[in-house]
This record gives sequence, structure tokens and C-alpha cells, in this order.
Amino acid sequence: MSEKSNATDKKLKQAIDARMAVEDARKYQVDTLTNFSAKLSLSCKGLDTELDNRLAKFRNALTKGVSFEHLSPLIDETIVLLKNQESVQLAQQRDLYTSVLNAGKQLQKTKGLPDDTRRTLRHLLDHDINNVHSTHDFIPLLDKLVSFYHQALNTKLTGTSNEQCDATPELAKKLLELANDLMLEDEAAEEVKYIKNNITENDKLDALLKAAINIISVVVKNITKERQSAQSFLASLNQTLEDLHHSIVSTSKHSKSMGVEFDSLNKSIESKIKNLNIQTQNATSISSLKELVDNELKSLSQDFIAKEKLEREDRETLISSFDQINSRIGSLESKLTKYKKRLNEQRFKSLLDSLTKLPNRAAFDERYNHEVHLFNVQTSDVTLAVIDVDHFKSINDRFGHTAGDITLQVIAKALLKSIRKSDFIARYGGEEFVLLMPNTTIDSAAAPLEKLRKVIKSIPFKFRDKQIEITISLGATQFKKGDTPIIAFDRADDALYEAKNTGRDRLCISK
Repeated sequence: MSEKSNATDKKLKQAIDARMAVEDARKYQVDTLTNFSAKLSLSCKGLDTELDNRLAKFRNALTKGVSFEHLSPLIDETIVLLKNQESVQLAQQRDLYTSVLNAGKQLQKTKGLPDDTRRTLRHLLDHDINNVHSTHDFIPLLDKLVSFYHQALNTKLTGTSNEQCDATPELAKKLLELANDLMLEDEAAEEVKYIKNNITENDKLDALLKAAINIISVVVKNITKERQSAQSFLASLNQTLEDLHHSIVSTSKHSKSMGVEFDSLNKSIESKIKNLNIQTQNATSISSLKELVDNELKSLSQDFIAKEKLEREDRETLISSFDQINSRIGSLESKLTKYKKRLNEQRFKSLLDSLTKLPNRAAFDERYNHEVHLFNVQTSDVTLAVIDVDHFKSINDRFGHTAGDITLQVIAKALLKSIRKSDFIARYGGEEFVLLMPNTTIDSAAAPLEKLRKVIKSIPFKFRDKQIEITISLGATQFKKGDTPIIAFDRADDALYEAKNTGRDRLCISK
């Protein structure tokens, strides 16, 4: 009898150990899923302020390990915000749509508009504009293009013939600068390059208006492409979150249901063991004891078989559920990796000047503000220099905008090659460059800056068989206590102004 009791205890212990193993496996899988959900939510950061706040609460709740009952409302709210993302994006581009539409309608009223331009404009207003779905990266540039379009149109409508002739070179320059700011890829980049060549060859007002329309069309196509890519990713992300939500709810309900059944079986087994012990002690004969033990063991055996079956079904259900979740997560992880790579590439390109391949104004502002912040936290020696190409306008006027572009590219390459690795140089705009020299006093910076000036002056520029000497003027200053980004930059800019007004081709320092 003692042996049978020991066998029963052993079976009970094995059942409890198996249950604990299942629960440990479930806890590990849920923890893994929770960790992935928290990291996955970070991929949506920056799309919308309210969504950012909601996801921050979601991550905080996951970190604290709150119950699913508290987590479920946050998941439902997040899914609603993700579904609303498309309508938010559409609302953001209404003003842009209206601006382009009004400009186009105004141009349609112009008498003498070339037939091909009129056809292109009509197609833009009837077809292309309906596909505009702007992202915030393209909106400022498209607004500039539309502003130029208004300006060129106003010149055509109100100016005399002589005024139009005087205005077109400046308008051509402005349009080229805007085209250079476009960071596009593949076919779109080739289209913009072709448009830029046309602007260089023909800067008449009608041609500039047509070029502006063509650039807007290229941007519209890219906006649509980017929007479709973002929508596809958001839809995939939304679907996966919904699937995860349903899976977690289903797993939670299944776990509660199984918990009730396990509790019932455990209580039954425990009750029967207690009853067996009591009746064993009260037995009056061996035969009655044997019959009693046989009956109770048979009943216990049935309970253990039912419990093993229940555990097996529970384990199979959990494995199936997590296999489905892991499959969806694997697919989304692949998409997420590709999308993040594309975003990183776009961010890098957005901080690069397309003409000179130097960091652009946005990249400089970011680095400059960082250097000023570090200086205010802990004082150090930082020199700022502003560099301007002398008589650059005359190069464009005499030899064309292509010659001007080549000049800037050669100068940018020479400047980059002549500075230290710790220095930071960027194209500030037009023919102006900016240079940050950390850990350098203004006195120590004077010699390297003079070297830059001499390097540029020694470059043998040749246009249309004419040898041209090109020089630069520089204004420099050192960060001072109490400086803001504006104050320090204005001081360097004042020094540049002094260099320009005292003969050019020189370095002026403001201490």
C-alpha cells in the first residue's frame, strides 16, 4: 500500500512539474512577444505627436508588466490612431493642393501661352495634381517652387518686354538653386538633370514657366511614390499589431479557461488523495482496504490521464499560436529593416548638398547648434568661418550656370581636402560656405584659413579657352561667453562683409 501511495505522489509531482514547465515556456514566449512589441512601437516614432504619446504609454505599461486588462485599452487606442494616419496626411497637403491649383488656374487665363505649355498645365491640373499626397519633407520645397511659379507668372502678366528680359536671368538662377535642392533618385534625378540643362540653355520666361511645371510634376510623382511606400508599411504594421492583439487576447482567454480546468482537476486529485488516506486509516480488513485502494487509484488514474490530455492540448494550442505570431513577426521584421534602411538613406541624402556633395544648410544648422550648446555647457575654443566666392555672379553671367556649378564643385572639393578631419565644412547656400573648427582659437585658425584662401586662388580655372582666377573672402570669429547661434554667426558674417568691402580675396577676423 505504501508503494502505491508513493507511486501516486510521484505521478502527482510529475504532473505539477510538467505544468510548471508549460507555464515557464508560456511566460518566456509572452516576455519575448512583449519585448518585441515595445521595440516595434518605436518604428512609428515621429509620425504623429498623439501617436508618439500613446506608444510611450504603451511601452511604459509593458515595462511595468501591467495586466492585459490594463494593456488592452492602450492597444485599441493605438490601432485607431494608426488607422487615422492616412486622413492626417491628406489634411496636411490641402493647403499645398490649393496653392498649386490656384497658380495653375491663374496661368490658364494668360493670353499667348504656348500650346505645349498649356497642354502640360492642363494635364497637371486635370490628372497629376489629383495624385498629390505630400510628405513633410517635400512640402517646403514644393511651396518654394509654387512661389517661383507665381513670381514668373506675375512678371509675364504685368511686366513690359524689357522688364521680362531683365527678370529672367535672376529667375533662372533661383529655379536652378531650387532644382539643386531636390534630393531625388534614379529616373527622377535624371529628369531633373535634363530640366536643369534646359534652364541653362534657355532662360526665357516661357521656358522657365514650363521648367517649373515639369519640376512640380517630378516632385508630385515622387511624393506619390513615397506615400505609397509609407502607406504599405503602415498597413502592414497595423495588420500585424491587430494580429498580435487578437493573438494575445485569444491566448489570455485560453490561459484563463485552462487555468479553471487545471484548478478543478488539481482539487479533485487532492481531495481523492486525502480521502484515500482517511479511508486507509479507517480500514478494518485487508480485503476492504485493497478494494478501496483499487477504486481510488483507478479514479486518480483517470484524473491524471485527463490532466495529461489537457496539458498536451494546452501545449499544442500555445505552440500553434506562437508559431503564427512568429511567422508574422518575421515577415514584418524584414519589411521594417528595409524601411528603416530607406529612411536612413533618405535622412543622409537630406543633409547632403546635391551639387557639391558637402553637408547642406540643414546639416550645418544641426552641427552648429550642437557646438554652441557644448560650448555653453563647458567652455572650449571653437572658431567659426564664413566663406564667400568673389564675383561669382559674373561667372554665371559670362559663362553660364553650368560653369558656375562646376566652379562650386571644384571649390568644395578643394576646401574639403584642405581642412582637418575634426573640422566641419558645409555649403550654406549659393556661393557661400561655412566652416567650424573645434578646439581651435581664432589666432590658431588664422594660418589654416589663409592657407584655404591661397589654395582656392591657385586653382587654374579655364572657361571658353579663357584663364580665370577665382578667389574667396573669409570672415572668422571665435565663440564667446554668452553667445547664441545668431550672435556668433552675425559676428563672422560682419567680418566677411568687411573682407568684401576692403578689396576681397582676404581674411578678416572679428574678436
